[in-house]
Amino acid sequence: MGFLKKIFGGGASIEGLRKAVAQQRYVDARHLAEQLVGQVLSDAENAEVEELRIAAGDGLAKLNLDEALGLQSCGDFPRAADHLHLAQEQVCSPDLRDKIEQAISAEPLEPEIYAADAEQSNSCASCSTQPTSLLNDEDAFFGDAESQLELILTSYPADLAARYGSKNETFNEAFLLSHAGQDDQALPLWLQVEKTDQDDLYWFELGSLFARTGDLTQARSTLESALEQNPELLLAIEALVPILVTTGDYQVAEERLHQFLQCGIDPAFCYAQLTTLCVQQQQLPTAADYARKAIDAGNTDSRFMLLAASVLEHIGALEETEKVLRMLPTSGCQGGASLPLAEFWLRHNREIGDILDTFNAACREDPENPRWQLRVAQTYFAKNWVKDGLKLLRKVINDPRLESDLAAEAEQLMVKYHG
Repeated sequence: MGFLKKIFGGGASIEGLRKAVAQQRYVDARHLAEQLVGQVLSDAENAEVEELRIAAGDGLAKLNLDEALGLQSCGDFPRAADHLHLAQEQVCSPDLRDKIEQAISAEPLEPEIYAADAEQSNSCASCSTQPTSLLNDEDAFFGDAESQLELILTSYPADLAARYGSKNETFNEAFLLSHAGQDDQALPLWLQVEKTDQDDLYWFELGSLFARTGDLTQARSTLESALEQNPELLLAIEALVPILVTTGDYQVAEERLHQFLQCGIDPAFCYAQLTTLCVQQQQLPTAADYARKAIDAGNTDSRFMLLAASVLEHIGALEETEKVLRMLPTSGCQGGASLPLAEFWLRHNREIGDILDTFNAACREDPENPRWQLRVAQTYFAKNWVKDGLKLLRKVINDPRLESDLAAEAEQLMVKYHG
């Protein structure tokens, strides 16, 4: 489960999407990809999101296909048809689509109304008339509650999965409702869990629910209760720190993060959060130090890398900035620089001969975004192609889609080159 996404519904990250796909949490991955589509990303990031979205769709489709084939082999064609049609909706890759369509054409798919006698129902559990839920975007579970729980816990570390698996019925029911996004129904059940079962995982789940519903005061209190019982519960740590940052409790957040670092808990996460804290307090040299440590600890999340590069550029560490930006993925078949790297080069009049192709490609791939037309115009001016620069600048300067800071850049260029 993507825990940051689980807590803050809109807080999707590409790193979280990567993890969800790698851990075969395809429903989480599809939801994360949908959230990221609405965010402002570079071309490279958009390409990666699309690639991961396809992997998630194919993963879900493959699960439904496998289930359908099993049902077909048992002669349960109506339920097989349901799984196959859902797989057909989810699949993205042509080869897998062909397999699904072959399965559709292999057996009769029209629902049949029949009654199975007790002997037939008991003879083969997998072929019985007990309902098998579809692996769709609402729940992605099949079977009863125990099967649903087992499926969810396959993506958990073994020790954590064992702890969740040993919980009582009320806890499990509340957990499944929370996982399905039904917090209104889950909350009364969480509050019914007996005090003897209110351990660190209980407080983490309850705190996450409060955070998702916007009650950050309750969320903080319950998550801190989780950490009081288990100071090394990474799930609660990842949940609490963003809440402290959101509510402006920087000192508390910083103290917590240093405590976690002393325990050796997830340095890549802790140093990245410390970077953010320092940026929000305009402590840029310290933020740069933390950013370096986060990268050294293995943090490669694209949004964090952009933040780190921005901090390093602001303190004048241009060689380090370029090194970080070179670590970002590029998109398209042309290779070369990522768009953030190309914009960095343009700002500092570097590699001017190499960035025009990058910005032109961006114009073709994202024609609705006037940002890239402005960047092409700026590159023309940097190459002293003033006539071409002015021609393009006149087209883009009054575009209402141009963001305010970019519009200011365009106005400054027009004053400089046209008077």
